[in-house]
Amino acid sequence: MGFNNGGSVMTKMSIGAAFSETFAFLKTNWMQMLLWVGGALVVVGLLGYLFLGSTFTAMAMSAGDPSAAFGALGKIFLFALIASVILYGVCMLIWRGGMHPGEAPNFAWAFQAGPAFAFGTFVVMIAAYIVIIVIMLILGIIFGAALGGVGSMSPEALASGAVGGGAIFLIAILYIALLAFMLWVQGRFSVAGPVMADRLTRNPVTGFAESWRITAASQWKIVGFYLLFTLALIAYVFVASLIFGGILGAILGGSAVGAILTMIVMAAVVYLPIMMFSFSMPMGIYRAIAPRASGDVFA
Repeated sequence: MGFNNGGSVMTKMSIGAAFSETFAFLKTNWMQMLLWVGGALVVVGLLGYLFLGSTFTAMAMSAGDPSAAFGALGKIFLFALIASVILYGVCMLIWRGGMHPGEAPNFAWAFQAGPAFAFGTFVVMIAAYIVIIVIMLILGIIFGAALGGVGSMSPEALASGAVGGGAIFLIAILYIALLAFMLWVQGRFSVAGPVMADRLTRNPVTGFAESWRITAASQWKIVGFYLLFTLALIAYVFVASLIFGGILGAILGGSAVGAILTMIVMAAVVYLPIMMFSFSMPMGIYRAIAPRASGDVFA
């Protein structure tokens, strides 16, 4: 069923359509993604070596010196910030290039829109965690007498056997509800980045507001899609790590060079495909719920 709101046509998404569009985007743009993502990982790796090459060694040698720890944390934060700018900028280039093939890469826009999108995502996640904390406090007050306070909702309380069966059931339901809430938040804002890329905007408010609007009709199907895809990726990581990690460990032994080569191969065969799928999933959802907004460029 389609409907028109604000000039763009939206449809109720099916999980099958989201999978189909995700793989269609990946199939059409895999070479571009491989070049951009692979190049970004190489740059981030080199920067990590330059920024952090001696940091952890210095921390180990100055275990009792707080100033060394704070200095190391400052370097780690700066590296994480630079890495985020690079990766999110590349993400924007991939989304824009996939929706508008043949267009020259707009680096100036991408490396402004990417960090803006990252900051918007950070703000949304912080807000979601604040909501969770408030809910936990309220439930701790309501069920304090039966559960022994907020502390009884912790994994430690469950492991100690201090919580009864009925309370354990309520806590399990709570944890499942919190997980569903986080998946729901992720689903509602899942296409904010593709919206920004499609409209060539640097304003994250535009992306997040439009994502909230166009995902309304399919929000729980998007949650199901993310859940299925996440389980599939976890299974892939587990199996691939066992296979490639075991083979490389047997061949290369326990040397430092062998460990580095193992990390490089694992990044290429495990983490690079995961990043490519992660970049494709929002586009699959976007194309499945707003097909006319981005044009039929990779269907």
